[in-house]
Amino acid sequence: MAPPVQSQIRQAYDVLQQTRADSRKTSSEKATAYGELGKLFLAAESYADAEPCFVNASALSPDDYRWPYYLAHVYRSEGQSTRAAVSFERTLAVHPDDVAALVWLGGMYLDQGRLDEAAARFTRALSLQPRVAAAHHGLGRVALARHDPAAAIDQLEAALAIDRRATGIYAALALAYREAGKPELASARADQRGDGEVGPPDPLMQDIADVLRSPIVYERRGERALARNDFAGSVSEFRKGLELDPDSLSLRQKLGTSLWLVGDAAGAVAQFDELLRRSPDYAPAHYSRGVVALSKGETDAAIDRFSRAVRDDPTYLQARLQLANTLRLRGRIEPSLREYAEVIKEDPRIGEARFGEALALVRLKRFDEARARLAEAARLLPERPEFVDALARLYAAAPDAKIRNGERAVQLARQLIGRRQTLSGREAMAMALAEAGRYDEAARWQRETISLAERAGVREVIPMLSEDLRLYEQGRPCRRPWRAEPEWDGP
Repeated sequence: MAPPVQSQIRQAYDVLQQTRADSRKTSSEKATAYGELGKLFLAAESYADAEPCFVNASALSPDDYRWPYYLAHVYRSEGQSTRAAVSFERTLAVHPDDVAALVWLGGMYLDQGRLDEAAARFTRALSLQPRVAAAHHGLGRVALARHDPAAAIDQLEAALAIDRRATGIYAALALAYREAGKPELASARADQRGDGEVGPPDPLMQDIADVLRSPIVYERRGERALARNDFAGSVSEFRKGLELDPDSLSLRQKLGTSLWLVGDAAGAVAQFDELLRRSPDYAPAHYSRGVVALSKGETDAAIDRFSRAVRDDPTYLQARLQLANTLRLRGRIEPSLREYAEVIKEDPRIGEARFGEALALVRLKRFDEARARLAEAARLLPERPEFVDALARLYAAAPDAKIRNGERAVQLARQLIGRRQTLSGREAMAMALAEAGRYDEAARWQRETISLAERAGVREVIPMLSEDLRLYEQGRPCRRPWRAEPEWDGP
């Protein structure tokens, strides 16, 4: 174990020994001493050492639900679902409304094939806290085990609406759609991935994640702070981690990124340059220097940095994607297409790459290819409206008459407006109506769009919207899908 962790465990062990030797200490205080040492072992994944700590803590303080709960997680981590279930049951006997324990117990029952008992626990969790993705996911898995794909799809889509990061939901949905006889939807979900596990809100286990004083723990804390846009907090956590491990490249990189996000450009650049001094081939630092160059309008310097990052790490897709975007914006369209193709080849789910590729094809006036790429992206990434918006605009206003189709454009624009009301979507609807020859309706939509832009304070778009309004009022369609190249609005 890392030296700081060794020190923590020794200190906790000393506290335990002193507490046991002190006749004045209560059973509850002794239980806490055992439990605190057990938490450190659990956090360090030393399960065999954690188990007796929690067993003793539970025996000394049977009314404290924390100790059987942590013991359950020891057994769960070791794959002992039956023993884990018993400990989760003991937790709920003391604390019956613990949502996390209900969800985890449901999972244990599901693993044992006890479907009715599993469903009852997941349902109880949702009655206490309706927006728990893990409980919907559990009910979806129960429905799959019962060969009821329709019910599984309902529950799993509900889970996905709450938490799109959980990889397991996509995999289960793919299976459910396949069993429901919907292979295209199954394929689309199978191609999607998250970056996290399916778990309930779990304050006690979050405490375990934070208990160790180690570089990894501070790195994780910093990452969580970044995820909630607490950039100052992430700076603090990454600095603490770097104090314990000054040689950590990833901690220094993340500290530099956080400094950049809080507006300390000089501090960020200093960290990136120190990284490159220590490791000249460290691709993330080259990437970050490229971002800095791009922020200053130094496009060619940014291209050089992104290219170096890709050369040092060909699997670094974010660097390759930004290289492609910067090449496209610089007017180097063919090279950008090659980079987009590499990104899509490695990960077809990166929407920004597919969007950029389509825009590059539009710049080359290869409208038919652009339309095909956008249609494919809309199928693979149905949750992203940018592709529907772009398709509607191509069908409505492409300079190539073979591409235009007013009625299809109207259908897509209605689909877009039905999902969310945006200025871009309303503008696309007006374009589509004009291409379909419905100029009065197009003008009405455009006037409403201008009025919304005025109320929203987005006055810079009004001259362009007004120019198109004059076309519709004259009974003429628009022939420019975009007056300025759109930016990707996705994650």
